[in-house]
Amino acid sequence: MQKKSILKYGIYFFSLILLIMTGCNKFKGDQEVPAYIQIDSITVTSAFGLTPTAKIVDAWVTVDGWNIGAYQLPLCIPVLKRGEHKVLIQAGILANNLSLRRYNYPFYSGVEFMVNFVEDSIINVTRKEDGTMRTTVAMRDAYKSLLLNEDFERGNNHSFDTAATFGSVPLQIKPRQTVPVSTPERLYGDQIGLIHLEKGDSCCIWSKEVFKKGTETELPYNQQIFVEIDYLTNNIFEVGIVAISNNRKNFHSVVTVGSQRNPEWSKIYVDISNAVTAKLAEGVNDFQIFIRADLEKDNAEANIYLDNIRLVFTPLK
Repeated sequence: MQKKSILKYGIYFFSLILLIMTGCNKFKGDQEVPAYIQIDSITVTSAFGLTPTAKIVDAWVTVDGWNIGAYQLPLCIPVLKRGEHKVLIQAGILANNLSLRRYNYPFYSGVEFMVNFVEDSIINVTRKEDGTMRTTVAMRDAYKSLLLNEDFERGNNHSFDTAATFGSVPLQIKPRQTVPVSTPERLYGDQIGLIHLEKGDSCCIWSKEVFKKGTETELPYNQQIFVEIDYLTNNIFEVGIVAISNNRKNFHSVVTVGSQRNPEWSKIYVDISNAVTAKLAEGVNDFQIFIRADLEKDNAEANIYLDNIRLVFTPLK
């Protein structure tokens, strides 16, 4: 087992060095000449009536069941193969927007296809011959029945209270057209959430749903749980869990989302797995999700736009 591990990481290190030294340049020397695989981007297809927003930054590449490695997109990597081989591409994300927490996201399926590797040639697998995307992954069944899915659309039962709660200002619901940057309807619908802050303001909202142990809403112990949020902001905000014990709400921040110098829509995958598991181990059984913000001292006012807030995990059977 140890020898296999050493060999696996040795090949990963070798391919990484090749990538750094050569990029998409031709391989030189008297070594065996590799083929090159190029991936420009990875997209997500819509499923279960959900909009397919995503922030995929890496591709995890497997050839014939052998893990080649994870590489930042766009990529062009050498592969010591020739002829037809089965390639599996999986989507990589940054948990909590941290570059050191690069995950093969478990809630997106991979995409698999055959590739004809030709030595000393670059094979771009991003699109099919008809121009449609080949490197498109799908949402797994964990998205089918989300316990928290806030898109702020009319007629929906909103997952967060819009009235002022623990903060001084409420969460507002605004038309998509009020957002000062491009906000495609196919991704963000007709309405979005807005936290508007002025001097002295703060805001804290939490999910209406309480996720209770022993019910259909129970959060799992020692399993991956993510909160996905689409956002556009010129002010920092926090995301975390509310641990409810003896009818008291205890707020535990998991991540602080930084303000954007040039605000544009982005997405964060907040990993609350460890926070939930730690509290379950302490005997806490009930949870909520919260978002909190205070006006930064250098801001005269701030706008935090939110959409497509989803709690994603594999429910207990």
